[in-house]
Amino acid sequence: MPKLSPTTKSDTMKNQHQRGLGRVLSGVLKWACYLCVLLAILWAGLVLWVHLNNIPWLRALVLVVVSAGVLTAVICYVRRGQHWQKWIGGVALGWLALAAWYVWLPAKQDRNWMPEVSKVVQFSQDASNTNVITLHNVRDFDWVRAEGSETLVQPTKPYYKKAVKKSDQDQVAQERWVERTVDLDQLTGVDIINSYWMGEQIGHTLLSFRFADQRPLSFSIEIRKEVGESFSTFGGFVKQFEMAVVAAEERDIVYTRSNVRGEQVYMFPVEGMPQQQLKSLFMAYLNQISELQQEATWYNTLLRNCTTVIFDMARNIDSELFPWDYRILLSGYVPNYLSDQGLLPNQEGANQNWDMSQWYVNAHINPKVADFSHADNQDPEAFSKQVRQGLPLPNPKPELQSQ
Repeated sequence: MPKLSPTTKSDTMKNQHQRGLGRVLSGVLKWACYLCVLLAILWAGLVLWVHLNNIPWLRALVLVVVSAGVLTAVICYVRRGQHWQKWIGGVALGWLALAAWYVWLPAKQDRNWMPEVSKVVQFSQDASNTNVITLHNVRDFDWVRAEGSETLVQPTKPYYKKAVKKSDQDQVAQERWVERTVDLDQLTGVDIINSYWMGEQIGHTLLSFRFADQRPLSFSIEIRKEVGESFSTFGGFVKQFEMAVVAAEERDIVYTRSNVRGEQVYMFPVEGMPQQQLKSLFMAYLNQISELQQEATWYNTLLRNCTTVIFDMARNIDSELFPWDYRILLSGYVPNYLSDQGLLPNQEGANQNWDMSQWYVNAHINPKVADFSHADNQDPEAFSKQVRQGLPLPNPKPELQSQ
């Protein structure tokens, strides 16, 4: 047997290496395709499950038929049975039809909405001073726990789950919508409010604007629930909910979370924004309201939710002050993000600044209002004053403050 020259051996080893690498890449590509197909099937199942929710018998029938078709196509493909190409093609066409319907599916303004999102905020600016803004349909509901509901015992230490098992079923509201006129020249600060009900990773984020001459005003990006609907994380991925911007009194939108639903609510004053940026952030909410009035849009659990929309607006104003961070997606960690960015204020007279564990203790609203009654909440300003007890409330950054 003739000996191979060193050059021939080198070429042979190189070819073997290339063939081996090609097999590995081919295997990776094949399994990546399988994964994509699996994700596509799961997505289709989720869409059908969510959007046929109101017709249980039809949902069950469709899912059984679709599952049987997919399973048959997979078995035929694996066994290379007769007509397997037709089965695969039929499943693909069905998926494409569903995807086309999903892309077309329009958000709407005219549904049977829950009372708390039944009205849309309207606003107007004073002709002689555009900083003076009148908002209509500001929510000022009067919330109480239903008679006979589970007793709400507020935690005394930081906690990140509901203090009661039920929430929406145990709350009763007296509907009231009011008008507020604010002067943006009187803005003195903004507070980020995080409300938790399912652990420390995820929370609902609200913003409250403080004014020198009147009580704060809150904004909340929310799902616009229809009557009978409840929040669903998975539904928020597949166009189940339209998005709403709610302007509300703190005695409504914060009180109902802390004192009625039993969610755990924390308030963090933001430092470092000059007044002009505060004005721009307030106007960004009004722009969101205007856009939603012109065209409804879908809420998205991951990309367009209560927290990402806030930080998109803030980053458009100052991307250096509010850089992108993964904690914007894990919204429960937004306070930690604020701390790392130097956006939480110093404590006057303290020997050292609070660490985050101390911040969560002092920012925790629930212990502060544990004995705050429905009668106490009839004073429009009482709740806002009580939840800010012990918190530093910084004024706008002085060197850049508007003149």
